[in-house]
Amino acid sequence: MVACVLIPRFPLRVACPGRLDEPVALAPPPGARQAVGEISEPAEAGGVHAGMPLGEALARCPSLRLIPPDPARAAELWDGLLGRLEGIGAAVESERPGEAFFAVEGLRGIHGGEIAGVIAAAREAAQLPVRVAVAPNRFAAFVAAGRGSRLLRVLSGSNGEPIVPGRALRRFLSPLPVGTLTAGLGGGGPEGSELVAGLRRLGLDTLGKLAAISPDQIADRFGSLGLRALRLARGEDTPLRPREPHEELLAEIELPEGTAGQQLDHALELLVDRLLAIPGRRGRTVLALRLSALLDSGGSWSVEQGLGRPTADARAIGSLLAPRLQALPEPARGLRLRALALGPLAADQLELALGGREPRRGALAATVREVRAASGAEALLKIVDLDPRSRVPERRFLLAPYIDR
Repeated sequence: MVACVLIPRFPLRVACPGRLDEPVALAPPPGARQAVGEISEPAEAGGVHAGMPLGEALARCPSLRLIPPDPARAAELWDGLLGRLEGIGAAVESERPGEAFFAVEGLRGIHGGEIAGVIAAAREAAQLPVRVAVAPNRFAAFVAAGRGSRLLRVLSGSNGEPIVPGRALRRFLSPLPVGTLTAGLGGGGPEGSELVAGLRRLGLDTLGKLAAISPDQIADRFGSLGLRALRLARGEDTPLRPREPHEELLAEIELPEGTAGQQLDHALELLVDRLLAIPGRRGRTVLALRLSALLDSGGSWSVEQGLGRPTADARAIGSLLAPRLQALPEPARGLRLRALALGPLAADQLELALGGREPRRGALAATVREVRAASGAEALLKIVDLDPRSRVPERRFLLAPYIDR
């Protein structure tokens, strides 16, 4: 059995708390496709849907208000919730803020022996208003969490909790509209929407009707995506892929007004050094990072960067992140860098020959590690040129943790 922890419209709730009773939608980020993002229920009632072109959305709902997205804050809040769920023993999978899944069976003995106890523990750990539902697989649990009390009519023996027993799975899925599939086909992307539209044109407007079609017929018309939809309609889903729990490594820096160009590159260098100097890293390499910025006009900007191979080299990390800063839509007042995944301990490269510069660098690195272990991460600092020609002394140079490279 799989549990789903759901906060509907989570990015929109973060960007405009307390205003979801109005027709509001997330504005498109600067430079992105001009289409609305997450929308409120009143906006949906006005004929707007997520991904609709901006002009069409405003024409259908003239009272629609556009809210700047805040992906950085949404990601931070969601990461905190995932960490608390892992604190109750859950191995959590989450591909998007607002949706999380974990297997229930291994937790029943810890939380009273019943699924209801696991649900109660998840709600308490979340510390936010969430919907929690349990079903035999990920897709069914997500749909059950979204339906809430409307689900109870097909259940038995659940003591009021939204739980779909295995014996009731097909009965639960069969009457659902085929549009429900978009949640299991990439979160409402264009491919999933096109597939759903094609199924409706063929008269397959419920999951029960789709489940009755043979795989050969679906594959011939819709290919691999159609086969994926057929498996979901029949109550089949892929196994969970839980994330690896890791230490929370976060570094941030405030930026002076008007920081750009070379100054921004220096700020990024300082940010990387601060992240690598956090004692909680314990010498481990980094596999993936999230770089985010707080924008001057409000809202935020965020991008995730995989490193390809485990590394703790500040120069290598900086060279990968620097081009991403070119996509900043406007000036920023602060930068944040979070490690999303950590790799094994950083190992020293074996030398083919002795002598020269490398042994001296190795000895210096060993000394640096000893001093920092004895006196803390801020025991050794280096001077970073920020804007040497600035008339403000505080903007000319910054002190950053010295990292043994």
